[in-house]
Amino acid sequence: MRYQSILFLAFVLVVLTVYYLAGRRRQKAVLLLANLAFYGMAGPQYLPFLATTLLVSFWSARAMDRAYRETDAQIRAEADKQAKKALRAAAKARAKRALIPGMLIPIALLVVCKYTGFLLQNLNAALALINRPQVPVFRVILPVGISFYTFMALGYVLDVYWRRYEAEQSLLSYAAFLSYFPHVVQGPIDRYKEFRDQIRDGVAFDPRQLAFGAELTLWGFFKKLVIADRLGLIIDKAFSGWQELGGGVLIGAVALYSIQIYADFSGCIDIVSGVSEMLGIRLKKNFNHPYLSRSMGEFWRRWHISLQEWFKDYVYFPVSASGLMRGVKKRLREKGKPRAAERFATCFPILVVWMVTGIWHGADWKFVVWGLFHAAVLISSALLEPAFIAANRRLGIRAENPLWRAWQILRTFFICCVGRVFFRAASLSDAMGIFRAIARGPLSLAALWESLVAFSGTVPDLLVTLAAMLILFIVDIVQERTPLRETLSRRSIAIRWALIFGCLFFVLIFGVYGPGYGATGFIYEQF
Repeated sequence: MRYQSILFLAFVLVVLTVYYLAGRRRQKAVLLLANLAFYGMAGPQYLPFLATTLLVSFWSARAMDRAYRETDAQIRAEADKQAKKALRAAAKARAKRALIPGMLIPIALLVVCKYTGFLLQNLNAALALINRPQVPVFRVILPVGISFYTFMALGYVLDVYWRRYEAEQSLLSYAAFLSYFPHVVQGPIDRYKEFRDQIRDGVAFDPRQLAFGAELTLWGFFKKLVIADRLGLIIDKAFSGWQELGGGVLIGAVALYSIQIYADFSGCIDIVSGVSEMLGIRLKKNFNHPYLSRSMGEFWRRWHISLQEWFKDYVYFPVSASGLMRGVKKRLREKGKPRAAERFATCFPILVVWMVTGIWHGADWKFVVWGLFHAAVLISSALLEPAFIAANRRLGIRAENPLWRAWQILRTFFICCVGRVFFRAASLSDAMGIFRAIARGPLSLAALWESLVAFSGTVPDLLVTLAAMLILFIVDIVQERTPLRETLSRRSIAIRWALIFGCLFFVLIFGVYGPGYGATGFIYEQF
């Protein structure tokens, strides 16, 4: 069941009706049943994988919590400081024994399901170099949303291990969270405590909340059906036949793909966030107008925010505080290289995070290179930032100068587009071929326009796509300065309904759907 389908809208209507009629005490049970129905329709063969991750992480957190609570009682009764310290160390050791399966089993499921084929292919490549027999290559089924719910489960058990909060004692509550149908397929990657605090005592029916959620969902449909899927018709043709295209056409295709993936992914998040708002649960914010960023560091603080925050909390900080980091820094300082120690402390965690980020996105070398590309950009930015600041000061460039700001935004978009080539190309070799084709040219605007018209179908089709992109750009600029839905809610009812019906009109008239078109999946479903 795709989020942009009529079936999904009917499903949501039924869930909302039962959810609010059931009363607050039964809402979690209604949610869990809805989650199981939604995920079961995606494929009942995927349910055992979700159930295993759910039960293992729930048990692991309970075991850790029990170890801590039992020791807390002993510590309160103990007067000797050394004895207290020993008790804490013993509790930590018991908790770690429970943490290990709580992390290893979900990670093992993710690796086996997502990376088996990739690992076997690379093993065969290595065996071929030493003239050894090849091993059979096979792939395991890839459960829907496994990358997302695995990260949510890992974050939960680590939060309990680090005692950020206590473990959930109710399997119903935790199961409702991990399998929650708005975020289980492609995020956002939520934290259990934030979800629990909103649903703990049930949710009261709120017409304003229902209206706000419906507006956000409609905007998500606009992004997906009118922008992303229309651009998809162009992008698919351009990237499948890139060998026949000139450099200017490929540059345009890469730039449009950057818009497509933003409209597609943020459109999905808007749809599910709107549905979740109607259920009285706010999901984690995942996008904050990333193409208005002035640097790649800022871009990644605005794009797929929940994933970046997950990596920051559960990879970047642990690596930065690890014994390896402390040991290397200490040795470098002892050798009289304090600057090298600081640079290592800056660069190594970024490199680790982006290698993992690339691998998380897919079992392909192109994603590894994509991650390393961004690691190189961010490390360079961090190391060169003092030099850039000094140069701007000497040249008298004001940071808030509108022309300078526009240049920074365009530069950031260009760097982002370079990375998108690796992301969208069918393979790493195709990506390198596209770069060579762009370098050879020719850079012809006339050829670009002709190709866009041909790929779109007709000139009016292309103009509709460009107009929709312009609307998206204007809305992003407005939202950068003011919360749009709250502002519109203070306007007259005539203005509000005119905008709502205008958006609905665009979706119904210009959206890509109906006979002749299959329901196009969201790009991030594959991750």
